[in-house]
Amino acid sequence: MSLECELKYLDVDLDALRLRLAESGAEGAPARFETNIVFDHPDRSLKKAGVLLRLRDFGGEATLTVKRPPDHETLSTLKIFEEIESGVENFDAVREALRIVGFHEAFSYEKVRECWKFMQCTVCLDRLPFGDFVEIEGSKWSVFRCAEALGLDEQPTSRQTYRELNLEHRRLKDLYPEESFVFTPDEKRALLAEIGGE
Repeated sequence: MSLECELKYLDVDLDALRLRLAESGAEGAPARFETNIVFDHPDRSLKKAGVLLRLRDFGGEATLTVKRPPDHETLSTLKIFEEIESGVENFDAVREALRIVGFHEAFSYEKVRECWKFMQCTVCLDRLPFGDFVEIEGSKWSVFRCAEALGLDEQPTSRQTYRELNLEHRRLKDLYPEESFVFTPDEKRALLAEIGGE
């Protein structure tokens, strides 16, 4: 099980960052639409234990992921977790299999993600229904070096999950505390047309 370190950067101009990445020689991949379903037991025992069980479709490529806190306590401004991830051949079949063995769909979420490789990090430009974010994943030290090189070191950061950021956004807007966050059908059609999806 690999140890993953990441940090989210808030209030970033994604167009300006994309330009900086390209000018810095970073390797980028086209943006893709992403659908995520988080599974849990009916009593939400996985969430209570800090464990995430997620099925993701990323532009037609499906993966099953388990994340959990590291075995030992780690003090860091980064979000650090252990991760197991594997590709799956059939998104719908795995979704049904998880239901059959007793998991239920706790919530779902969507985003458009554009990934770049830069300074031994993965830099993800994420567009969500409630805002734009940048997520940098790497080692404990490379994340901060990468952010500094991209001019992000003065930006506000968060270790929160997108679920937590969504709930905070909804609270600030006096909206019902819905865990799921997905685009409207019109928004999704427009985004897919923009990135060349189906």
